[in-house]
Amino acid sequence: MELTKDADLLVCCAYKEYLTRRKSGVPKSQANIFNPDFKESSPKLSEWLLDDYMYTIGELKRAGLAKMYIDGTFIITDQGVIYMENRFKNGLKEITDFVSKFMP
Repeated sequence: MELTKDADLLVCCAYKEYLTRRKSGVPKSQANIFNPDFKESSPKLSEWLLDDYMYTIGELKRAGLAKMYIDGTFIITDQGVIYMENRFKNGLKEITDFVSKFMP
């Protein structure tokens, strides 16, 4: 699957947060939900224009990795989790290392 660099960064940041939530005991059905303020909670995403952020969520939606809601909430789909599990087989440490090195 091919994604733009921005979409790749966004899905990686969301998956990192998903793994952190799961490690803390949050159920899957809640760990994959990202509120509109998620952009502001990530230093890598907070500098993005809101329009670019929303457009990039749309790209993930078109790729089948996310569902997007009109209020700005999005979820990582099962397909999105599978894609990321196959990409980062060592889980949270590997994704954290990757995101910290990612240059937007």
